[in-house]
Amino acid sequence: MSGLDCDSCESKLHLAYGEKILTLNSGEKIAVEHTPFLVCDVCQKRYISPLAKELLDELKKLVESAEQEEEKNTIEVNQEQGDTSSESIKQWYDFNKIKREICCDKYIAEKVKFIYDKDDYYFIPGLIRPWKIGFLTPVFFNIEVLLKYIHHPLYGLDIGADTFGYIYKGDEHYLSFGINENNKVIMWLGDIVELNVEEQFYLRSENITSDHCIGSEFYEAQIENVWAKASAERRLLKKRLDFNEKVREYYNIAVAQLDTETLTVAKNIRKLLINTNDAFKDLIIPLNELFVEVINNKAISKNLKEKYPELREELKNKKGIKLLQLWLEKNTDKIDVNKEIAPLFVLYDLRLVSAHLYSEDSREKLLASCCTRLGLEESEQNYITIANTLIKKLDEMYDMFIKHLCWKNAEEEDENGK
Repeated sequence: MSGLDCDSCESKLHLAYGEKILTLNSGEKIAVEHTPFLVCDVCQKRYISPLAKELLDELKKLVESAEQEEEKNTIEVNQEQGDTSSESIKQWYDFNKIKREICCDKYIAEKVKFIYDKDDYYFIPGLIRPWKIGFLTPVFFNIEVLLKYIHHPLYGLDIGADTFGYIYKGDEHYLSFGINENNKVIMWLGDIVELNVEEQFYLRSENITSDHCIGSEFYEAQIENVWAKASAERRLLKKRLDFNEKVREYYNIAVAQLDTETLTVAKNIRKLLINTNDAFKDLIIPLNELFVEVINNKAISKNLKEKYPELREELKNKKGIKLLQLWLEKNTDKIDVNKEIAPLFVLYDLRLVSAHLYSEDSREKLLASCCTRLGLEESEQNYITIANTLIKKLDEMYDMFIKHLCWKNAEEEDENGK
């Protein structure tokens, strides 16, 4: 096990509790209930928490020392024994009673009392800091806690990786946060207590009980110094840019109109966090602006007319995605452009869905059609699932276009001055 990754299946581990059997040098067994483990929900493998192992090793030494000296063990015994039918257990111990004697450091001061679990700090690897006791205690929030920072004019939100982001106040870094596999927001207690009291009260309003799961790019970046991968949305924007730049370089045509407003729109494209139509619309509308509305009709039409004069009449009625599709059909090989470009049409239709530009019945039918074309069940209603699938399909679309554009023919035309 490395950090919070399972050695067997590489899934994320979370803190959980169970019984631990220890075998003494004499061959006798003792058992400890409520022992902290790091558990994988996928393959069910469990690992003893590092600090828990240290404490159990000390317990074992004390018990063996007491046996050797024939003295009574001074560790408090839990009288409510578990099921010993499958093991010959000499004695049962309660890890909670051991923990209370060891994990009793004075924590950092709080003006606003937050909900958190000190076990996360002590028994999740890498969080203990002797010079700032409790600073790296994870505090958990509903995902809706981010709404203020998304919409408030004084703040900005940057989710550069799928499960790691930053909150800005003006142009200055304000808070770092993570998103765990249960879609809960994680922040460090030490960061929170340094905020003004009003901000702390806002965060406290969305504060929830720990689910003991902090496996994320947030944890990897801040604890393991592993650089977070770009989010799916960021990777898509980069893929789109690569495609546009390659076409511009090899074909001498700008298939997208680029201006300063494009940069502003791109900043609004971020991972969908909340399963509501409003949040969905806030993603889909800028996506449509950047991927559909900026298609350079004038430049593409001019390019096609110059190379294919016979298309002049057909081009009179083509614009947007249909026009780009025609250009791709003339400049790619070995792919069905009609099939590959489908995610752009889905994106356009999802804009209509999210903006409620149809009656409710028509809207439901169009949404079902979009889901079917994305390979989802037509009854799918989870906006996060739909958005994530759309992002994936658009990314794959650009991969296909980049791979199958006729780069060689474009270079030959350029050399011939065409």
